Amino acid sequence: MRVIGLVLLLTFLAIAAGDLLPFFDIPSVLIIFGFTIGALIFAGVGIPNMFSASFSADATRENLQTAARGWAQAKSYAVASGIIGTMMGWIIMLKNLDDMAAVGPGMAISILTILYGLVLGYGICLPMQMRLEDRAAQA
Repeated sequence: MRVIGLVLLLTFLAIAAGDLLPFFDIPSVLIIFGFTIGALIFAGVGIPNMFSASFSADATRENLQTAARGWAQAKSYAVASGIIGTMMGWIIMLKNLDDMAAVGPGMAISILTILYGLVLGYGICLPMQMRLEDRAAQA
């Protein structure tokens, strides 16, 4: 059922967006995923445990709670990386104000990092966290 929810989330976002090409920006993806994964590793979060507990039917209550905390941290880091990416985009834009053709890439980073961070944080990490917390409460 979770897979169906994820597919619906991404499908309806894609339908609403129409043309998806403007929504792909490699620097923004690198900022979001690089920062989020790097921060999780730096914080000592067990990323493999986050995924194994999420998709394992026989995970212990302790593993579920630990994974839920990891997803909560991932949500915070994803949103924070969106804000950091926005700041980076603004800096790029302000640096290139004399060349209007160079303002566009900074604006893309600025806007898309917020979008990617919110989708990752609230569209993926938060539902994973809530599901794991529910499973841990039932275990």
